[in-house]
Amino acid sequence: MYSERGSLIGGGTVVWTRTVPEAATAGLVLPDGCMDLLWNDGLQVAGPDTTGYTTDEPPGTRWTGVRFAPGTGPAVFGVPAHELRDRRVPLDALWPGREVR
Repeated sequence: MYSERGSLIGGGTVVWTRTVPEAATAGLVLPDGCMDLLWNDGLQVAGPDTTGYTTDEPPGTRWTGVRFAPGTGPAVFGVPAHELRDRRVPLDALWPGREVR
C-alpha cells in the first residue's frame, strides 16, 4: 500500500509511505525529476531518475520517504542534482555521520 500527504515543509514537498503487500508483484517507479530522502534499513538519498525502474521486494517491506519538489533537493542535500542522477546513495556519504544521526 502506498500513501502520501503534503509536508509541513511546504513548497510541494510530500511525505510518503509504502508497505509491500502480501500478494505483491513487481512495482514500477516512474521518473519525476524529484529527489527523495528514503528510509528503509538506513537513510538514503534518491537522485532524480531519467528512466523508470522496477522494484521487487519481499512482502512486508516498509519504506518511508520525503519527496522534495523538482529543483529543491540540491539545496537540502548540498549536492548538485546531476551528481545524484539515477543513483541511490547513503545519506552519510553526503553529510558527516554525526549529522545523519
